[in-house]
Amino acid sequence: MSSIFLFQAYFKQNKNFFYIIGSMVLVSMDKLKNSRQFLKDIRWDVTPKIFLETKSPSGEAVDTTYGYMLYVDLVNDKPVLVIMQMRSIMSKTVGYVSDVPEDLLKEAMQCTTNECVSGMYALGEKLENWLKKELDISGL
Repeated sequence: MSSIFLFQAYFKQNKNFFYIIGSMVLVSMDKLKNSRQFLKDIRWDVTPKIFLETKSPSGEAVDTTYGYMLYVDLVNDKPVLVIMQMRSIMSKTVGYVSDVPEDLLKEAMQCTTNECVSGMYALGEKLENWLKKELDISGL
């Protein structure tokens, strides 16, 4: 299943990158579990704020030119888990994940930290722990 969604594009001049959201594919947790390379490339250390500022909370530079960032966003007024492929020049959102408990997504959207920016919400501890358990990434 493929759908087209319009979202805001971001451009950060000092790092010469921007990201776009175009065609996104609905992906199941089962499909993600079977993609070992994807699982290895998830960047649990990158939040939306870190992605946009390319700095850690302590101010250190973070390389956001590779891997996948997971975050929560609204698609058609419904919270979804989104997959963004990060690249050096142009990062893009490549899919969203079905079968994620809506209560965990909504909880992540209640973000009280400054890690949530521009309508992009960090995973939050409960959602991240649930994902790691469901994806069985302990063996990677």
